Amino acid sequence: MVEAGNARKVQENVFIQPDWRADGGARRIRVTRDGVLIARRLSGVAMKIRVPLDAYQGVALDVLPAEDGSPLYLLSLAHRDSDFDILLCKTQDGGAVAADWKYWASWLGLPRLSAEEGVLRPLEAGAPVARRRDANVSQRRPRFLARRK
Repeated sequence: MVEAGNARKVQENVFIQPDWRADGGARRIRVTRDGVLIARRLSGVAMKIRVPLDAYQGVALDVLPAEDGSPLYLLSLAHRDSDFDILLCKTQDGGAVAADWKYWASWLGLPRLSAEEGVLRPLEAGAPVARRRDANVSQRRPRFLARRK
């Protein structure tokens, strides 16, 4: 987990997060622009799972009450399967988490989501801009067939 405000201009981020099923109770997560790699050991067997970024719904911000009554902000990558959710930062600083929320969403090319009572809602109207190949690529003919009529 990265402290709010510290996730700037990095090509990959590595997190160690709790995982009650893993040996040692932790898993190692690497987040890049290409996808997410989750590594853990289960009963002595090393496991690695690569999850593409388009499998994630977006970057979700959830606000919970802290022990002292102040708001606690949780910023995470939201997946349909909660086992693949990744906690990006946990802080009580609202300004820093807002900046990180915008940064993570633009860096990963995912929409910003608001988590309210367990329901994810998109913050912006419209679909996110995905990094995809040109739409007419499938309509092009291969080079060696382009000469033939």
